[in-house]
Amino acid sequence: MSAKQALVIDYVDWPKFLFNPPLLTSFQSGWSSIQLAYYHQPSIDLPEVFNPRHMVIIALGHEAIDLEFVCEGRLQTISYREKDFASGCIEVVPANLPCGVRSISTVQTIEWIHCYLEPTFVAQIAPESVNPDSVELLLTRKTADPLIAQIGLALKSSLEVDGVGSRFYADSMATALSAHLLRYYSTRNHRFREHEDGLSKQKLRQATEYIQAHLGEDLSLSEIANELGMSQYYFCHLFKRSIGISPHQYLIRQRVEQAKHLLKQPGRTVTSVALDCGFANQSHFAKCFRQCTGMNPKEFRQS
Repeated sequence: MSAKQALVIDYVDWPKFLFNPPLLTSFQSGWSSIQLAYYHQPSIDLPEVFNPRHMVIIALGHEAIDLEFVCEGRLQTISYREKDFASGCIEVVPANLPCGVRSISTVQTIEWIHCYLEPTFVAQIAPESVNPDSVELLLTRKTADPLIAQIGLALKSSLEVDGVGSRFYADSMATALSAHLLRYYSTRNHRFREHEDGLSKQKLRQATEYIQAHLGEDLSLSEIANELGMSQYYFCHLFKRSIGISPHQYLIRQRVEQAKHLLKQPGRTVTSVALDCGFANQSHFAKCFRQCTGMNPKEFRQS
């Protein structure tokens, strides 16, 4: 298929072009800054298509496979071997670049994670001095990047455990991923300012008070950053500089602290406490509670 004839397909359309539906997606989880899909396929035969979002592909599995890529009419054959999967090889396909792929070897299962990023979100992460319209990513094939692979696997794990309650974590990981892409996979060298100090006392108090006031809600990272009048990237960076942990870790700790008080109230169920403190379900609440306190909620209640 020529570039002029290439279809435009967004992340929700990808399953229509594959043999099997995704095993896991974020499509119904309320994520906004990034979307994720996890696939197992017997083979791939995708026509040359446009994607309106930047796509990061994380190759998983163990079976050797040969793939034929086509981009703007140019063919390229790439082979994946076990060492490539072990080293965390990734692909980056910029938004609106026509690309297709098909497998040219026989395997039992092709396994991968797709991460889809909205170009405007990535541009917002760029340093303040950069014109957002000038932000472009580079087409990248089979490049070892353990950090991106780790982010993809962490997002997949969070989605499996927390589902609809994982939006804040997804925002945090999308911010880190976008900054990394801008540093190493962009057509220009984006330099982020390094700050020795963290947030001012006023800004830090403003951030922590906002988090405390919205503990039971499906809070997003962008809401806090907007409240402080800064980008998500610099908010995360400066917040961690200030108190030594990420905004997501701080949010979880504050939710657990609130839960400790509620658990001591007679008549409160563990499930009701979990929901009131902003956890999506009891199992995720129990996991976070144990990580912070060393015991599960029922043990804490009896202590």
